[in-house]
Amino acid sequence: MSQKGFEYEENAYKALEKYDISTGGVAGASHDKPDLTIKIGNKKIGCELKNSPTAAGSLVMKYYKGKWDYGEYKGEPEKELLVSVSKKVNLLREMNTSGSAGKKWRESVPILQNTNTGSKILFIGDIKKLNDKKTAYKKDIENFGADNEIHIDVGSKAVCDYYIAKKCSYINIGTHGFFTLDGNDFLDLNTNLRKNNLATIPNFANNSETKIRLRCQAKSMSKMDYQFVLTLQFYSVKKSPYNIAPLRKGSNYEIDEKVLQKDPLLLAFK
Repeated sequence: MSQKGFEYEENAYKALEKYDISTGGVAGASHDKPDLTIKIGNKKIGCELKNSPTAAGSLVMKYYKGKWDYGEYKGEPEKELLVSVSKKVNLLREMNTSGSAGKKWRESVPILQNTNTGSKILFIGDIKKLNDKKTAYKKDIENFGADNEIHIDVGSKAVCDYYIAKKCSYINIGTHGFFTLDGNDFLDLNTNLRKNNLATIPNFANNSETKIRLRCQAKSMSKMDYQFVLTLQFYSVKKSPYNIAPLRKGSNYEIDEKVLQKDPLLLAFK
């Protein structure tokens, strides 16, 4: 996550703390804790935070002995879910044998490959070892980046399942608002909204699009370290009538507390 993403989490937590909604601090760099925990009384549950539509989760892909495969994922529920989603659309078949989405990846051999233990190694052909990481990255980006990325539609239930596995019931996107994850409403907010004759919280699964995205990703440009990675990319998100962490105009991390103060969803937390 970028530094602005961390700041957005912190600012959202502080803004909601004034209404006795946030609790327990934010996730920060932790991968086993929800970005934000929200509560009503003694009931509390996770809420994923994004300042704008982006990627949900990631899994490193490996290339060994002429074939693409998944990196380490066993024992990690979120990564196991990414593998499960990708298997439903025959991702490895696309990458290794047949299918229109993975054609460009099958036509090229990456310079960045892996040993039998998963360690990175740079190769041209079968025998010549390459030590110039800058040249390797440039070539792999040409062959596997931009228009040559793999994109396969999978539906936004996949994103919901991913965050539910991280003990979340909701997602809030700073630019688009607050949603339930596949209809999960652990805090019964919709019941309270109905009592106030207000619209219910939209289901993220029905109000966005999601695709698997395979790309060549730079990890550290100073060290020219890079990897091939699978992510769930969500987009075309419809706006929710509610937003518990609205962004201030022109900012991607500051909360517009005046807008928050007027949000009718606050009534559902009382």
